[in-house]
Amino acid sequence: MSGDRSGESDAALWLEVLSGTASSFAVVYERHRRQVFRKAYALTGDVTDAEDVLAIVFLEAWRKRTEVRIVDGSLLPWLYATAGFTAMNTERAKRRHRIALAKLPASVPAPDVAATVADTIDGLAEVRALIDALSHLRPKERIIVQLCLVDELSLVLAAAVLDLPVGTVKSRLHRAREKLQRLLKDSRGTRTTATYFREVTDEPGR
Repeated sequence: MSGDRSGESDAALWLEVLSGTASSFAVVYERHRRQVFRKAYALTGDVTDAEDVLAIVFLEAWRKRTEVRIVDGSLLPWLYATAGFTAMNTERAKRRHRIALAKLPASVPAPDVAATVADTIDGLAEVRALIDALSHLRPKERIIVQLCLVDELSLVLAAAVLDLPVGTVKSRLHRAREKLQRLLKDSRGTRTTATYFREVTDEPGR
């Protein structure tokens, strides 16, 4: 099938999914992916983890499509519940990974190579300066920096994730970039980092 399918119910679409119609599944994905991503981000607090949860949720929806339940005519309750379980499993896996790493023996010190050490110190100075600068931003500005500059989401997608107007996201990003530039300009070894933030564009197409 082709054309505008926005008027079709989740139940009708899922009947086609049960027969193996991938195009109907794609319509369901486009219809609900933003809401599921927002839910996943609220549960994990991390964009990368939220993207992983989103992918797993819809993979499970396709794999277990005969077990998916429609509640009050919508697939969202099932998708949200699956996102909750997936987020919990993700956090448990990360916790097990941290525990395993803590049990590893201490690493053998690397040879004292002057040039390598100097490069490492410079790099750490940049990272520390950037982390310190980010800590001075307001929480609403930090999340927009995370989404638009670090994770490189477009302004439109960031606005959808945060449920804000695109203009609001754009103005907050602009203010955050100006603050970061001021905070970084006098820091040692941050020329590259400051230049990066200056070069991030604000045009509406992002």
